[in-house]
Amino acid sequence: MSFSAINQFLIVLINASAIFIGISVWRHNSKGKANRLLALMTIYMLLWVDFAYLPRLIGKDAPDLALTFLKVSWFVTPLFFAFLHFLIIYLIEQEQKYKWLNRIVLFLGILSAFITGFTDLIVDSIRFTGPHMSINYGSGMLPFLVTIVFIILVTICPLIKEYSKAKIILKLKLQYVLIGVSIFYLANMIFNIGLPILFDIVRLYWIGDYSTLFLLAALSYAAIARQLFNIKVVLSQALVGIIAVILLAQTASSHNLSDFLSRLFLLLTFIILGQLLAKSVQTEVKRREELETLTYQLETVNVKLTMAYKELEKLDKAKSEFISITSHQLRTPLTAIKGYLSMLTEGVYGRVNQKMKEPIQNVYQSNERLIKLVNDLLSLSRLDAGKVKFEPQLISLEEIIKDIIEEFKLPIENKGLYIKIKKVKTPFPKVFADQDHVRQAILNIIDNAIKYTEKGGITIELLKTENKAQIKISDTGKGITREELDRLFQMFSRASAGNQFHAEGAGIGLYIAKKFIEMHKGRIYAESKGDNSGSIFTIELPLN
Repeated sequence: MSFSAINQFLIVLINASAIFIGISVWRHNSKGKANRLLALMTIYMLLWVDFAYLPRLIGKDAPDLALTFLKVSWFVTPLFFAFLHFLIIYLIEQEQKYKWLNRIVLFLGILSAFITGFTDLIVDSIRFTGPHMSINYGSGMLPFLVTIVFIILVTICPLIKEYSKAKIILKLKLQYVLIGVSIFYLANMIFNIGLPILFDIVRLYWIGDYSTLFLLAALSYAAIARQLFNIKVVLSQALVGIIAVILLAQTASSHNLSDFLSRLFLLLTFIILGQLLAKSVQTEVKRREELETLTYQLETVNVKLTMAYKELEKLDKAKSEFISITSHQLRTPLTAIKGYLSMLTEGVYGRVNQKMKEPIQNVYQSNERLIKLVNDLLSLSRLDAGKVKFEPQLISLEEIIKDIIEEFKLPIENKGLYIKIKKVKTPFPKVFADQDHVRQAILNIIDNAIKYTEKGGITIELLKTENKAQIKISDTGKGITREELDRLFQMFSRASAGNQFHAEGAGIGLYIAKKFIEMHKGRIYAESKGDNSGSIFTIELPLN
């Protein structure tokens, strides 16, 4: 097969493919923006390729007509590149982002087209060297090339940028377009711009023009494989129509009535089944689009949740650091205040008259609450950061409880309550645990009982089972409802009595106590019969 025959075959193939795609997408949805852009771009592409082929076909026989045809081809070239740009920008859904850029591209495309078509600034004349046609370029060729290269860059760069960060659904749709557009642009830069203008090599021009085949193939494959323009529905309908026409022609050419009736029955059956097939394809496409939309929405939500989670992690870290730094800064002055208040009460700085004793005691108790709050906050920040030191050793629960009772002696006396520990008949076994953490857990429970008890008192009992040590802390206070028991050990959760009797509480003491006991593979729980029935908090620690 000669080169001329191959050339003609490629021209026919390009025209047939472009016409089929253009008509199909236009008929399917003539109001769709992507469909209209693709159809219009296809028209410009055909004008460009065909009118670039015709001057070389008529050759020296009609040089003036050949020049006219060539100018038509060059006239539509910038328009084709401009509308390809609009199609790409629409497909990546960035019309608003590139609004002004689109206007610039449209202006440059129209301006370049008219200068090319109606002046000699771009294409001045043509000449023939043997069978090959060459172009004598005008003085405006350099600005024209700069314009074309600019349109190419502002088309390919956003496409690459959006493709690199696109979600999987859009990425699958764009990857074929990106490949086809890249091959098309590269071929044109080399064979239509670089070689002819810089080296006067024109015999390979057809590679650049016919690279539109790659662009058409990419758009077609994207359309069929990924429903880019819903062309799958169009193809199924077209296939049914073609087969129906063939069957109709066969029916019309029947030789006898029996043959006619059998072919007519076949035709009607096929039309019915064909319509069902077309509808099923349409339903499939619709469901797939709905599924893709849902998947995209889920991915979008997942990305937002991931970003929100990372932001929460940053805020949580900042919160923990703030609490830790603040607590450390507060501990020193609070401890100093406690020491001076103790010395004032004991008369180290002179005798304190009776009128001053009560205010000093109130300040002392407030300072104690602040110290406990700071300790709780420090423990909370360490728990959140996973930096709690765990140093177990054999410890006496009796000694820890006695020490805590002595610490709460003043607030107990001020409220007129009692606090007692039931005597253990036999020496209570020591447990292997971290003394500071166990002490803070027990202290928080007793402190909680004192806060919510207005009359009566607190009883502490040590019990031993086969493999557990139990600390039961009973009070005669307000009690806890069933609903409050379910959320009692959650962070910042407080029973209703807390707001009534102790409004300044933070609601983290029980949470910390629970965490510290769980670190020892123990457990902590509460029991209560309801309002005004008191509460029983039980701490269990393993003896093994």
